[in-house]
Amino acid sequence: MAAAPCGVRGVVAGLLYVIASLWRANAASYKVQPQSAAVLRGQAITLPCTFSGLTGEDVVVWEGPPDFRIISMGTKVTAGYGRHFVIGDTSAGEYNLQIRGVTLGDAGGYRCSTPSVPAAPNAALTVIVPLAKPPEINGGKRPTPVGQRLLLTCSSQGGYPPPTLSWLNGTKLLKRGKTPRNQDMKQISLDFVLTKVKKWDNGNNLTCVADQGLQGVVRPLTSSKIVSVSYPPTVTVPDPSKRAKEGDMVNLTCVVDSNPPAVVTWRKLRGTLNQGINDRGQTLSLPKVSQHDSGIYQCNADNEIAPPGMGTVSLDVLYQSWIDPSLNSKVSVMYGQDGFLLECSARGNPTPRVRWRRKDTSLYWDNPLRFHRVRYDVEGTYQCVATNEGFPATTRDTYVDVVGRPYILQRSTTFTVRRGDTARLSCEIVSDPVPKTIQWAWRDVQGLESPLSGGESGVDITEELILGGKLSILSINGITEGWKGTYMCKGTNMFGTDQREFRLEVTGSPHTLVIVVGISVMVAVMAAVAAIFVFFFRKKWLGDDRKSDTTSVTVSRPMPPPPGYNKNKLDQLGSLEIKDIDGLIEIHEMNGTLKPRPPPRVDKEWTAIGLSYPGLVQPLPPYSTVDRQQPEGEDRRLGSQQSQSDAPQPPPKARWTPSRSGGDRRCSATCDPDRPGRYRAPRSDQTTAA
Repeated sequence: MAAAPCGVRGVVAGLLYVIASLWRANAASYKVQPQSAAVLRGQAITLPCTFSGLTGEDVVVWEGPPDFRIISMGTKVTAGYGRHFVIGDTSAGEYNLQIRGVTLGDAGGYRCSTPSVPAAPNAALTVIVPLAKPPEINGGKRPTPVGQRLLLTCSSQGGYPPPTLSWLNGTKLLKRGKTPRNQDMKQISLDFVLTKVKKWDNGNNLTCVADQGLQGVVRPLTSSKIVSVSYPPTVTVPDPSKRAKEGDMVNLTCVVDSNPPAVVTWRKLRGTLNQGINDRGQTLSLPKVSQHDSGIYQCNADNEIAPPGMGTVSLDVLYQSWIDPSLNSKVSVMYGQDGFLLECSARGNPTPRVRWRRKDTSLYWDNPLRFHRVRYDVEGTYQCVATNEGFPATTRDTYVDVVGRPYILQRSTTFTVRRGDTARLSCEIVSDPVPKTIQWAWRDVQGLESPLSGGESGVDITEELILGGKLSILSINGITEGWKGTYMCKGTNMFGTDQREFRLEVTGSPHTLVIVVGISVMVAVMAAVAAIFVFFFRKKWLGDDRKSDTTSVTVSRPMPPPPGYNKNKLDQLGSLEIKDIDGLIEIHEMNGTLKPRPPPRVDKEWTAIGLSYPGLVQPLPPYSTVDRQQPEGEDRRLGSQQSQSDAPQPPPKARWTPSRSGGDRRCSATCDPDRPGRYRAPRSDQTTAA
């Protein structure tokens, strides 16, 4: 029984839910609800309101300011709202409220409703009165001294709704707000304070913005103020150290930061500026610098706010090395002096390297030029050479003049001269001043000393000036044993004397050397002849092994004639002997060469063919190859008139016999006594048989 009522209740609840849903589906509702809006004063605005599902009994009501009074019912507008109109398609449920010539009294809340539909939220209408002008900024008309307080006030007047004021530094927000200046909010202001201004605040652009908050309707208005801070000068030197070559143009710069602007002046420390130079401004121009412009330059900046600014620039002028003109062009120094110094003083930028060299040479010495021991050979012109980077070398000449006692260049020594030759002794003296004369003396083997002078028998003395001194030559002609001894050369001037001794030895006759040389030449020539003899003898022996029948050989062209006899050539070659006739060896002198004679015909005498001897009385007839083709035993060249006794004989050999004294050798009839070791052609009355 209890379960039945529960089931009935559920059915009833479901039916009620269905009925309510159907009723709601057919009831009215908002299709477009009123929306808040903003409008400029004097313009028109329409507030939307649309329903769906209205019946003929539904009435749409608009309410508004002041105090939500009824403005219209349906399409009928209440009296007193002559600028308000209900527009739209009422059959479609549109009941839009249009307000023309909006005034500030129209601002407020608006409601659109009908009794059958719950009321929608109110819509607010904002009437805007734009600002008449941008806000004003007061304060900071004069520069604010650094470290003091700066007050800036931004004021805005008029406008509805009242604007919100903001302070910005660029895009950075510094402060925002609004402070009413009167009860009706017609004027508002906002202050900005800098407790202690800094020099970095100078030139900042501070902006005051008045914004009514309706970006789509009216734009914000702004005003700006550039902060001016007065502060003392600050000097910055971009290039504190400058370097330039002599003759260049140089600009020295100081960058000055100050407010108000400072007056900049220049001066040179421990010096003065050149005339005509403008010493005012942040840049000092030096049109053509010299080495005297090097130094420190100072710029001073003053704007009557303490302390003044100051900066310095160092100028380094590079210039070519310069040698002190006090260096003497000629310096005299005593011969033999120890530790002589010659110093050269030079200036330049960069600091020059100073060296010495002998003029026209490339050998350098350090400065000062130092001579450990002064000799005459150091006399000459020396150059002081000063070099620094970027410039050509600077030179200055000094002549070193060595004065003092004479000095003989030759050393004491021993000379050997052959008997009969000429002895020449030279004595070269350097000194300043040069000796008037050079004296010679002779000390013989007995120790007796005597002076020598030109004009004596066999003695000749010549003198000539040389560079830095004098040369004397002592000549003794036809030297003999009596000239042996010691010879002394002496030179004297105002500073002293120097002397050298030369020992002279006399050797044997010069003919001894000639004899030795002659014997050496003879031995060499005989060795050469022997070598040639062996060479050609071996060649003949080899030729005999390959020899064929020569009786049938026919020679197509004649052999050249033998060279003629030339005694001069023979004398130049020395002793030539014809040896080993039977061995078929013959030595010919032809243009400085040696050649073997042609092999003789078989069974022929030595006088038959191809032999030439300088010792023959009569020359042989010309050589003919036809003789090789004649029968054996015949010789047509000789002819029938020449007999066996008239045939030429081989030359006799030179014979030398030793002399009784054991020195020279005697020569036989066929040798040449003027040229030992050689033979000469016999005269017609000296011809001997073989």
